[in-house]
Amino acid sequence: MNSNNKIDSNLESMVKALPGPIAIFGAGGFIGINLLNLLLKFRNDVYGISQDHLNNWRFIANKIQQINILTVDILQQNQILNFINEIKPQTIFNLAAYGAYSKQNEYDKIYQTNFVASIDLIEVAKKQGFKAFVQAGSSSEYGINSQQPSENDTLLPNSHYAVSKAALYQAIKYYGKIEKLPITNLRLYSVYGPWEEPDRLLPVVISKARKGEFPALVNPQVSRDFIYIDDVLKAFIMAALKINSLSGEALNIGSGKKTTILVLANTIKEIYKIKSNPNFGIMPNRKWDLTDWYSNPSKAENLLNWHAEIPLKDGIQKVGKWQENIDFDNAYWNYAK
Repeated sequence: MNSNNKIDSNLESMVKALPGPIAIFGAGGFIGINLLNLLLKFRNDVYGISQDHLNNWRFIANKIQQINILTVDILQQNQILNFINEIKPQTIFNLAAYGAYSKQNEYDKIYQTNFVASIDLIEVAKKQGFKAFVQAGSSSEYGINSQQPSENDTLLPNSHYAVSKAALYQAIKYYGKIEKLPITNLRLYSVYGPWEEPDRLLPVVISKARKGEFPALVNPQVSRDFIYIDDVLKAFIMAALKINSLSGEALNIGSGKKTTILVLANTIKEIYKIKSNPNFGIMPNRKWDLTDWYSNPSKAENLLNWHAEIPLKDGIQKVGKWQENIDFDNAYWNYAK
């Protein structure tokens, strides 16, 4: 058996060990669709939840069977209640969010979605009973305290989105530590991979690189902690399986490596043998861009026996091949409109 088959076998056994049924809220998003595809590969009692499952472009592009996807508006508590009472999910992954992208700037919707609706979901699920609840948190919770913070370091959020996610973590800490619910918060860093929004940094840079070009980039010293989607999916599954030792905890899910835009551009230039130089500073920095934004994943390594396995160079090449197969520049953009 080669190493890839062994990894697939281990992953299959972990997925099959999750208490079912399984619900994925926010399944129509980038991380959600990848998690849904992975779980459906090994079992059938998985339900992907979105606000409009019939018209979600990722569901359509992935040909997800209708029996496995449902419409639930998490801003409507009665819809959450109806779903929970009918399906009775035992493992819940909550990836529903709003405000992570600059175009999502309605502050009231940020708090309603990321905090109020998530609390409603937890409260409704609590009454029905569940075995594991894994919340998709964000490295944005740390805000300007961004240089390899540990989970116990001070949260200094610097946007409405960051405030909403930090507030939800405090609630999760309460539910886990005081009410003893099996619930945890994964603080995700810069996740990338197939099915990401096409106008995000890495999809755009890789798409341009395949043509021998660079797009406009921000200051070269701005940094990220890039982590490939497959590593993140494994963290979600492992957290759900080890939930009893994680109640009320937060875990940093990142590579632990600082990658500046300069390093990213040079890596891509090497992979795709681009002759021109990057266009640094042409694109203005966003208000949340930082020069030292990277993770300390030691807690996840210790409690989950998890670590990021896919190097950035390998991940970029995976995305590039996926873009070629999916006809990224034409069909993918049409799907995502």
